[in-house]
Amino acid sequence: MPREGDRDVNNFGLIPLDEQVQSPIVKAIKFLGKIFDSPVTWFRVNVSEKFKGPSYPYYHKKFRPVTPISECYSDDMSCIYEAQSAYLRQKKVDFEILKIIKQRYYNCSYWERTINEFHDLDKICLKERQDLKDTEINLFIKYGELGPFATVIDAFMKQKHRLIWERRQIEGGQDMAAH
Repeated sequence: MPREGDRDVNNFGLIPLDEQVQSPIVKAIKFLGKIFDSPVTWFRVNVSEKFKGPSYPYYHKKFRPVTPISECYSDDMSCIYEAQSAYLRQKKVDFEILKIIKQRYYNCSYWERTINEFHDLDKICLKERQDLKDTEINLFIKYGELGPFATVIDAFMKQKHRLIWERRQIEGGQDMAAH
């Protein structure tokens, strides 16, 4: 049972740093720290936090809906420009998602290789590999064969040609089933 004059001792039998005898240099450094830190802390607590609105995470930024390129007139340059900007922004987002999924797969495979003595690449990280494969396929369907300087019009034409091809495949399959 501790007595009144006893100091608190932590688990290792040491006295906490605040209660130890400190040199004048340490005391001076703490004093200077309080001099510089006190006004900033007071301003943050009493001014900044009181007038600060609700905080929103940066990745929840909402963009207003943009008219798709299919609804723009051919001479409406502002509509085409907005559609192009939205296309480039969505392309960046899609490739960032691909980077994140790829990094998850690399982290998982690295972790599994270090844990398991005998590793078989076909048996580890199946979910991550399937996610990566699906994402790459979807990106190729959307952006593949367009090149680095593709515009929203090129992407729209690719989508249109793919839909026409799919419709012809379905019609061809029905004709073959009828014969």
